[in-house]
Amino acid sequence: MTPSETTTLRTLADAIDAFLLYARIEARLPSTMHCYEEAFQDLIGFVGTINIPLTQLTAGEFRRWIATRLDQGYAKTTINVRLRVFRTLFFWLVREGYILENPLAHIKPLKVPKQYPFVLSDAQAQALVKAVDRQSWAGKRNWTLLLILLDGMLRLSELVNLEVRDVSFSAHSIRVRHGKGDKERIVFMGKRLTRAMQDWFHLRGQPIGEDRLFITKAGSSLTKRSVSRILKRLATKAKIKDVRCSPHTLRHTGATLFIKYGGDPFSLQRLLGHSDISTTMIYVHMAGTALREAHAKASPVDRLLGGG
Repeated sequence: MTPSETTTLRTLADAIDAFLLYARIEARLPSTMHCYEEAFQDLIGFVGTINIPLTQLTAGEFRRWIATRLDQGYAKTTINVRLRVFRTLFFWLVREGYILENPLAHIKPLKVPKQYPFVLSDAQAQALVKAVDRQSWAGKRNWTLLLILLDGMLRLSELVNLEVRDVSFSAHSIRVRHGKGDKERIVFMGKRLTRAMQDWFHLRGQPIGEDRLFITKAGSSLTKRSVSRILKRLATKAKIKDVRCSPHTLRHTGATLFIKYGGDPFSLQRLLGHSDISTTMIYVHMAGTALREAHAKASPVDRLLGGG
């Protein structure tokens, strides 16, 4: 049976509706659904109508979309993200038998120059930590979430979705149930973070109807925007000006320090939730100075034959 004999999807509108229904059934994360919808709105705006026949969405049309967005100044990373969404849509259409070929099968992502993420220096990280008022209710909460971002190296979405039940003091661990791609992983707490978490549990109490780990004094869950504002205020207090002190900056900083202080990239890959080790290796390159110093101290040949 050919696709033309089974399909009822004729237009882009039909395809998007069917695909988004499938994605909801598969319990895609809200952030993923938002990414899909944003990309589809872009495509609809480009072709001019949501009712364009699928047969008109050719490889040439998508190359024209890429060229237009580049001319308009879109970031290559943004274009690549949306290309990935389009590719996912058409892969699904082929797999389900709605179309014969994926028009994006031979369209490669744009080459993006490798950029190292921003990280805090040791002095900046220490200043940020010292900027927390650990005597107040909010300060003790902020101290704990700051240590989680640095020690647990969580993403912002992972942090705000943590629940009380995710913390295990016996295992000194935190279960991240809503990681990127909805993947679950375990991260661990050092001694300082464990003590901070114990203090926070005692202070937090058990507000009725709220299971999220980090809450406001009124008992509602802490939002992404609230966390970003907290870090911005702390960065101002710590007089950090040359680096944007975002939750992701702290994740990058923690990962770089992990390598600098002797952690291995394969363990870091699991802690960060990376599917590809090449993504993790960027932190090895970023910790290059520390690695050179470590090699100078432990050079196999120098140790074996003497420094000379």
